[in-house]
Amino acid sequence: MQRLGVLATFAIALAASGCVAAPMLAPAAFSAGGDLVKAGTVRLGGATYRTFSVPFAEVYQATRTTLDSLGFPKPEEEMVEERVTLYAHGVDRTVRIDLQPITGSMTQMRVFVRKSTLGKDPATASELVAKTEQALEAREGQASPKARQSRR
Repeated sequence: MQRLGVLATFAIALAASGCVAAPMLAPAAFSAGGDLVKAGTVRLGGATYRTFSVPFAEVYQATRTTLDSLGFPKPEEEMVEERVTLYAHGVDRTVRIDLQPITGSMTQMRVFVRKSTLGKDPATASELVAKTEQALEAREGQASPKARQSRR
């Protein structure tokens, strides 16, 4: 437990110092406990992070399906190198979703929701991650057994 406290203190110090590496260290620093939404999901600094063992294209499609099914208008998209950022707007909320491939079969998702009153909304960010995971599970269930085997 003391070790977790040291890691948390280290991560907070890096984030407060403006260290560029802090977002990359966050999942490693808090994966042993802390502010978990679900195993593999971490909240840090108002953002919710989740790494999926699924190729980028599938996470991207599941994210678009999730936003559409929840009534968000078509999101704006930005692409920088291999990272895609989606911006969606709801009532009094702006959603930013960053998708980045880690490997050919692993993708990280970062969701940040800001209220127009300058507040953060981690509950909505967590729900978007959970719904995206459900969309991925539904796709997995619809895939042929041969396609499922090739992903493993």
